Amino acid sequence: MNNLFIFQLPIDLASSLTGGAIGLILAFGLYLFDKSINPDLEIQIADPSKLSLAQGEFKSLNLKIINKKRDGILRFLNRSATQVKVFLYFSDFSSRVLMNTVIARWNNSREPLTPDYKNVDLGLALTHPREVLVPGDENEISVAIRKKDNRYCFPFSNESYIYQSKDFEVPGWKIEDDKFVVTVRIQSAEVDKMGGVFIVLNKSTLEQFKIEKIG
Repeated sequence: MNNLFIFQLPIDLASSLTGGAIGLILAFGLYLFDKSINPDLEIQIADPSKLSLAQGEFKSLNLKIINKKRDGILRFLNRSATQVKVFLYFSDFSSRVLMNTVIARWNNSREPLTPDYKNVDLGLALTHPREVLVPGDENEISVAIRKKDNRYCFPFSNESYIYQSKDFEVPGWKIEDDKFVVTVRIQSAEVDKMGGVFIVLNKSTLEQFKIEKIG
């Protein structure tokens, strides 16, 4: 007669193993949930900058990037945005054909100039600083610049400073359209998203040179 051998774990050990497995599953689930939470980034129109320089008066159109802060019971959803870089896509208004792509300049970053402000620091001009936005923080970027009495404008970035003595007119960047579209893309270590669509009105006077949100 064959004897059937049955191995049984002690009840305490079996309970411990089951509890440990459940704990690992919950921990992994919480880890995935935490990784799925992204910073809540929003783009708004900022006040334009008026610049009085030696070669004349300029107006720069700006946008601001906001990392919205959640309050109350939702504050656990707050996340910082790190290594933030913003791309600006300039397109024809009617056809939406892409005219240019520019990496935006953070307005609070150091100007790419030598310490005496007399010359351009090429290393900085060709570098595109990234930004950190903690929840509740905001920062502005430049979009386009136009000189008084001109009927055209130029996208504005760190590279524009290389041509500061030539009214920031980067070769190949000139826009003469009376209106055009700017699409904004925000890229960070945590998220890569299209942030909004804007129209730049490049009308006859500097006062009429403005930006509006359309999507």
